[in-house]
Amino acid sequence: MLLQNSDKNFKEIRLLQINDDLKICMLIRCVFLMMTLMFLVTGCTQLFFQPMQQHLLTPEQFNIDYEDIYFKGDAGELHGWWFAAQLSNTQKANLRKANLRKANLRKANLRKVRASVLFLHGNGENISTHSSLIYWLTRYQFDVFIFDYRGYGKSEGSVQISGAINDISRARNYVASRNIKGNKLFIIGHSLGASLGIVNIALHKKLVDGMIFVSAFSDYKKITREMMSESWITWAFQWPISMTIDDEFNPVDFVERLPSVPKLFIYSEDDSIIRPQHALNLYEKSSEPKFIEKVNGSHNGMFSQIENQQIIVSYLNRWMLKND
Repeated sequence: MLLQNSDKNFKEIRLLQINDDLKICMLIRCVFLMMTLMFLVTGCTQLFFQPMQQHLLTPEQFNIDYEDIYFKGDAGELHGWWFAAQLSNTQKANLRKANLRKANLRKANLRKVRASVLFLHGNGENISTHSSLIYWLTRYQFDVFIFDYRGYGKSEGSVQISGAINDISRARNYVASRNIKGNKLFIIGHSLGASLGIVNIALHKKLVDGMIFVSAFSDYKKITREMMSESWITWAFQWPISMTIDDEFNPVDFVERLPSVPKLFIYSEDDSIIRPQHALNLYEKSSEPKFIEKVNGSHNGMFSQIENQQIIVSYLNRWMLKND
């Protein structure tokens, strides 16, 4: 059973995430090492991926109900966690009235799922350290699915940008196969996940009713230069190194091809990883209907702030009413 304080406890997963500044330093050191080893002749886009195979925590440690999901990818099995929508107060009352156990909810048709959300996580670790960013949406009667790209966690294969984009398509198909008829499917991406999501949705426009991109970056070469400029050690190499980065899948080159469904770009001036100009550029080049919100919070801290959660839910609620 879900404990009343499970949301609060699950947020502790964030304490085990690698510090944002350390991630930058790790990436900078990797780039610098690649340069000294004379790997400049090859594209270094793969440096954007920092996967971890080990799960640091699992939802069951916090008494949170979830499903352990394996589904087919084109490079092997992919793995994710499915979090079912929590009961509203009315649904809980109906449950007590019907004297039913949770296991019989779907059979009794008492659980009302408002919509499904696919979450695309950022570049580091795996779903065990990112689920806390989005699990809270289940309190608003959304089913939430988060999965690992190939090479992350329990997902098979080796990390690569084109492969991760394909993995998103497989995840979208999986969520759509479970979606209740008539319910909408929304995609929320964070950081690298948002940037990958822009490209994937631009290439495959179906099976999405709205999208939210949180701290997306617009250009691989540009974000590389910005990261390297943070350190005096690599500052002088930011331009030559950035020229080795493969920019075939730059989000800014795909964003205007997104389907004509609602899209929201979220950014923060407190974000030390992705500068606001990335979101502003993406918003400017995208087509209507489009929205943009400046919020408070660090790169990973934006999701934990109640006011930001309310912004996300308000947009989802608005989009659900459209064409209903």
